[in-house]
Amino acid sequence: MNGRTWKWALITTPLVLSVSACVGWGGYPPAKNVRESQLVGTWHARKCDTTVTLNPDGSASATGIPTEMEFDHKVTHRVSGDGTWGIGEFSGEQQLEVAVEVQAASYSRLLVDFDLYRDKGRLLVALTIGDPDSDNRCILTKQSKTAGNTPTAGQ
Repeated sequence: MNGRTWKWALITTPLVLSVSACVGWGGYPPAKNVRESQLVGTWHARKCDTTVTLNPDGSASATGIPTEMEFDHKVTHRVSGDGTWGIGEFSGEQQLEVAVEVQAASYSRLLVDFDLYRDKGRLLVALTIGDPDSDNRCILTKQSKTAGNTPTAGQ
């Protein structure tokens, strides 16, 4: 490698690393400055058959949240129930926190943390099931702007 190539490598490598550090899962950047009003409504993940409804008063309803998934993305355990929600923070990034009351032998309240991303300005809610390196994720998209509305055909 000549001197010019080395200079180019030394300049571009830190740039590439700094850009990749700003990108979240799937190439989506983490969402910033998310307000609760942006999350109110019904969110659904078709792949995981999961629906979460977030009400303006902080109450929530969840159906089919996967808690265990095989490496082939087959869901082996789900929870459903009513509870509460809010915006929290982990490692400097905002996240959606949903606490669901469940009927289970080992616990009665399950706290589920969802990551928040943006895709071309659209807010995405992502749930990682198990080990983050396993790539078992459900991406929920907003189906209605207000809680209690039924999604329209084609959504």
